[in-house]
Amino acid sequence: MLDEWIRKSEGKEENNEVFPWKGKTKILLVLLVSVGLLALLWPSSTGKNEQLSTGNQVVRLSNADVKTIMMNELQAILSQVKGAGTVDVSITLASEGEKSYARNTRDEERNTRETDTSGGERDIKEVNVFSDVAVSSGQALLIEDRAPEVVGVLVVAEGAEDARVKEKLTDITVTLLNLYPHQVRVVAREGGNS
Repeated sequence: MLDEWIRKSEGKEENNEVFPWKGKTKILLVLLVSVGLLALLWPSSTGKNEQLSTGNQVVRLSNADVKTIMMNELQAILSQVKGAGTVDVSITLASEGEKSYARNTRDEERNTRETDTSGGERDIKEVNVFSDVAVSSGQALLIEDRAPEVVGVLVVAEGAEDARVKEKLTDITVTLLNLYPHQVRVVAREGGNS
């Protein structure tokens, strides 16, 4: 198709009727426009990843990475508690989070009145609702992105044999993760402080 267009335009170059450019310039222009269109249409990302913006750089995190970061941060904080000693943390999530996307909704209503040959009439009401995900620049429009819900935490600490340390670790975990106390279990590490 491109070859045909070039041949047709080369025949009219003498008159400069169609294009005032020479042959190589046309090809270069067509290639640049094609590359530009390809860049606009190419999908920017696929997969279920979160974005973490750090200045001008965007880092994508998977849900497993988010869980690991949460566990590491909680472990680092709890290990600083006086008397806690070495601390390990395990977090259980209810789901992988929830994403809400904008939707385009269209309602159609059609009323029809039918009359048969014997004089009978009937009214028909037909209602159709169409809904699809709103898209901008090839990406679904995200309205809300909820973090995964934490349903339980296990903390294993050397100093958890001491009731005061155990209570502090429980209170800190409950406060940081906005949990109920029954969702947090703090146990002593084997070979911990006696």
